[in-house]
Amino acid sequence: MRLPPVTFTVDVEDLGDRAGAGPRYPAMTRKLLEFLEQHGIVGTFFVEGGIALETPGLVREIARRGHEVASHSFRHLDLVDENAAGFTAGIVAAKARLEDLTGTAVLGFRAPRFSLTPATRWTVEVLGQAGFTYSSSVLPGWGVPFGYPGAPCRPFLWPNGLLEIPCPIGRIGPLSVAFLGGMNLRYLPPWRYRWMTEAVGGQTCWTYCHPYDIDLEEPFRIVRGTGLLFSVMLWCNRRTTLRRWGELAANPAPRFADRLDALRRHAQLFVESAAEPSGAARALAVR
Repeated sequence: MRLPPVTFTVDVEDLGDRAGAGPRYPAMTRKLLEFLEQHGIVGTFFVEGGIALETPGLVREIARRGHEVASHSFRHLDLVDENAAGFTAGIVAAKARLEDLTGTAVLGFRAPRFSLTPATRWTVEVLGQAGFTYSSSVLPGWGVPFGYPGAPCRPFLWPNGLLEIPCPIGRIGPLSVAFLGGMNLRYLPPWRYRWMTEAVGGQTCWTYCHPYDIDLEEPFRIVRGTGLLFSVMLWCNRRTTLRRWGELAANPAPRFADRLDALRRHAQLFVESAAEPSGAARALAVR
């Protein structure tokens, strides 16, 4: 079975800990821009606030090439580690900075590591009040490290009207796997990847990667906040990313900004009831 059309997205962030060297993400982001241009694809770039402050020219270049610029938070902090005051101030500042650089409205937000969960559900109200139109922050089901059990796999509306475009998933036992992006895109064996592709059903498909996912010359180091094993996994098998993106490029979908009207027309309202057990939820048709 062939995948439905796939939107290409990039999470523009920096792993940090440069040991005196300059940032590597600008060159890798430009390499991704060249890849997309060669395949005639325009995508959505979720840009971290610190990137917009450090390399404004890169943000302008992304927009100038026709890609959508969206927000990847102010400082790439998992939502579970945010507080209301800090998150609100940061996301408002990040959105304003991106809009100033691009001259266009920033419509979308993606939480670091899909950390929009039942415990961080309060951030949805903040995003709505800040003027965002959609989020792409939920991994439906039980995930590692974050997931949202009970959340629909298809685009849905939060009660405040914010559109959510959840991460397309495959299943490994009880776990939801973001098989079209990041390390999963690099590490899933071909047979498992094909099996998940065939089982995608009616999900809205999109892929994502980070600049470091294609950086073949980055020296190995322990990434801050992680251990040896995770750092090795981040560093290895990076050649696979563009090969699999090349396969997905045969059937690209428009950037998120150009799909919103169609996605919203078919979205259902996601309602969680306090009377239901934790993690239980239901999707209601929009009237």
